[in-house]
Amino acid sequence: MVNVQELLPAFRQADAQAFIETYPFDVLPYQTVYPLMYQPDLKWSGIEAEFGAKVMADVVAFNSRAPRKGRSLPTKISGDMPKIEIARDKVETDFNTLRALENAVRLLPEGPTRKQAMRRVLDWHYEDQGFTVDGVNARLEWIAKQITSKGKYSLTLVNNEAGVQTKIDVDFGIPTGQIVNATKSWSDPTSDPITDIRNRKAAAKAKNRKLNYMTMEEDNFDIFASNPIVQKFCATYFANALSVQQIPDLPTVNASLTRQGLPIIKIWESTMIAEGKDGSQNGTTGWEEGNVTFHETSELGNTQYTLSADEYVQAGVAQKTKSGIILIKTWGEEDPITVITKAVAYATPVLNNSKFVHILKTKLA
Repeated sequence: MVNVQELLPAFRQADAQAFIETYPFDVLPYQTVYPLMYQPDLKWSGIEAEFGAKVMADVVAFNSRAPRKGRSLPTKISGDMPKIEIARDKVETDFNTLRALENAVRLLPEGPTRKQAMRRVLDWHYEDQGFTVDGVNARLEWIAKQITSKGKYSLTLVNNEAGVQTKIDVDFGIPTGQIVNATKSWSDPTSDPITDIRNRKAAAKAKNRKLNYMTMEEDNFDIFASNPIVQKFCATYFANALSVQQIPDLPTVNASLTRQGLPIIKIWESTMIAEGKDGSQNGTTGWEEGNVTFHETSELGNTQYTLSADEYVQAGVAQKTKSGIILIKTWGEEDPITVITKAVAYATPVLNNSKFVHILKTKLA
C-alpha cells in the first residue's frame, strides 16, 4: 500500500473533500423515511413506543397529591450493526486514459473544449468517491424497502453475493394478523381495493390506532388507479351519473381518500443495481411486489449508524474523506499500478413501532 499521491501527484485530500461535498447525489427516499440516528456502539434497536389515545387525568380534591400513572416499558428488537462496504479500482489502462487527457489539456487552445478536458481530468481523480458513496446508499435503500414492504429482510448468496457467505435474517416482528392478503389480486378487474383499504382501517381502529398513510410502488398504484371501483370512487357525481370515469392521478386519488377518512397513498420508487462476482448486473427495486404498507406517521423509523473503526485510526497512508455517515478511503498499490477507492458505513435502517404497521398483499398467487 502506498500513498495515492505517489501515483497521482495532483491528488489532494482537500480537493477530494470539496469534490464529494459538491457532488450531485440523488436524494433517495430512505433518507427521509428513515432519518439518521447516531448510536454510540455496534448495536441497533427498534423501539415500540406507546402513543395514540391519551391517558386521562383524574379529577381530584384541592390540596391533594396528583395521581401517578404508569409508564409502559417499550419492547425492543435489536441486533448487531452491519458493515456496508464497496470499492472500485483504477488500473493501468485507466492511467493510460489519464495521460491522454492530461496531454490534451496541454495541447488544446483556451476555450470550452480545453475546459471540458480539464474537467475530465478532475473527474478521473475523484469520481470513484461518488460511485462508492452511491453504492452504500443504494444498499441502505434496498434494506429500507425490504423492511417497509415485508417487515423483514434476508441477506443471501443471491442478493448479497459478494458479502457475507451465510444467510442472515432480520425480522422486525409485525404481528402476523397485520400481514394479510387482499380479497382478490388488485390486477383482477372484479377486485375491490377500496374495501381492502377500509378493512385495514377498521382493523387498526379496533386496536385504537389510526392509519394515515399507505406506501406502494408506482406500478402497483397504476394497477390500483385502473380498477373500475377506484375510478368510480374518485369520479365526481356528474361523471358517475354519465358513466365517464377515467384513470385518476395521485392527487385526485388522495383527495378522494381524504374525504372518506382513509389513509393517503405515498409512492416509493427507486431502482438499484445488483452486481454479481462475474460482473453481471441486474436491476432490483427492493420492494416486495404488490405489497402495500399502512402506517401512522410519514417516518417509519431511523437509519441507525455508528462511526467505523477507520474513523479512529490515524496511522496508514490512505487519504480519507467523509460524505455524511460514509467514510471514503483512497490509496495506491504498485504492482500492478492501481488506485483503490473504498466507502464504508456501519449503518442500517430500523423499523420502529412495527406492531402498528399493516401490510396488504395485493398480488396473490
